Amino acid sequence: DISDYMKTSIKSIKKYKDYIKNTFECDYTNGLIEGINNKIKVIKRIAFGYKSFFHFKNRILISQNLLKLKAV
Repeated sequence: DISDYMKTSIKSIKKYKDYIKNTFECDYTNGLIEGINNKIKVIKRIAFGYKSFFHFKNRILISQNLLKLKAV
């Protein structure tokens, strides 16, 4: 006799068995992209008052070291 939660878990594992197996066999991950998305969301939250998308985009590029600041 097992609980309904355990039955649901077993059902889900059977349903997604091939996908679960694939995650163990492949070494691909989306962690890097998720990290970049998180940084963009933080910049969006902190820099709520940006009036220009150009400035917002540049801030993202600077934080990812894709755009260098010029010394004046």
